[in-house]
Amino acid sequence: MQFVLEYFLRFQDNLPGTYYIAPSFRGEDPDATHLNQFYHVECELLGDMDRAISIAEGYVAHLTKSMLKNHSEIILNTAGTVAHATALLSKLGGKNTLPRVTLDQAIPMMPSADCLEWVQDGQPLFGRKLTRKGEHVLMEKYGGAVWLTEMDHLGVPFYQAYVEGSGRSKAKAADLLLGLGETIGLGERHSMPEMVQEALRHHAVPEQSYKWYINMRQVKPLLTSGWGMGTERYLCWLFRTLISLWIFYSCLSV
Repeated sequence: MQFVLEYFLRFQDNLPGTYYIAPSFRGEDPDATHLNQFYHVECELLGDMDRAISIAEGYVAHLTKSMLKNHSEIILNTAGTVAHATALLSKLGGKNTLPRVTLDQAIPMMPSADCLEWVQDGQPLFGRKLTRKGEHVLMEKYGGAVWLTEMDHLGVPFYQAYVEGSGRSKAKAADLLLGLGETIGLGERHSMPEMVQEALRHHAVPEQSYKWYINMRQVKPLLTSGWGMGTERYLCWLFRTLISLWIFYSCLSV
């Protein structure tokens, strides 16, 4: 669907953004913090990663204000407090933005080896990533919410843009760590067809499978960025529950 949103942005000149809210289905094993079927808010915007982060933060702030206005009693009864929600709103108020920490900055902050793991087991060329424990260490250091940025490029999808001056090693990507961990995934896209082709070669992905994606940029080059938020993960942060408890409550409501 992200690719479709990139396509939709080219339907109309100067269209500022496109979005959808829908279920996502993935062939992955669920665990205490991850569902393989979940509701997804996804947005694609004109502009760079900074603009996407600004819109994402504005969305989270608006959603949280609305939840507190309309459902504060339910939140209080379930979470026992609304302090975490009001604290986040105070950080996002006015011109304030949430802190950003690059992966290279985050790694030295980790207190133990179980905070880190290879993106792919036994293949260090793909780089390292934070485990859920590592994400929680970082959140604790930054008051509960922080953007983790500039991941190793081979550890993210090919369509994320390269950080200038990184020699193709780092991606213009960011994860908002909140509650259970990554709650929003965000990235800037390659604007030109040659950049996509270079990234496909870098990731050893057959170019033939993405000829239409390359052609889209040949017809209409655009600088775009996008993000997706797992709705259940946001609600687990709001209600201070685990995914497993959220499923249980959802079943009771049905």
